[in-house]
Amino acid sequence: MNKTATSRKLLLVEWVDSHSGKGWQPLDTLAAETGPVYCRSVGWLVSDDNGTLVLVPHISGERNGNIRLFGAGDLAIPHKAIIRRKTLRA
Repeated sequence: MNKTATSRKLLLVEWVDSHSGKGWQPLDTLAAETGPVYCRSVGWLVSDDNGTLVLVPHISGERNGNIRLFGAGDLAIPHKAIIRRKTLRA
């Protein structure tokens, strides 16, 4: 069954991500000032399996008479990185 954008869940997902520093720094500074980055993403749920949540913020084709719905800007977030998720009203 081909779901439309309005029949898909629109989610706000709070999650943590890794990041890199500013180049060469003293190790004691790195240990004191680094940690995961808090992130928030909003998008339509494409899939939620194999330990990964996949969202797309952009959908097209729903009102164009196209048979297929297309998404762009896909983001795969590992379940282990998710702090919280909330379903939004589209």
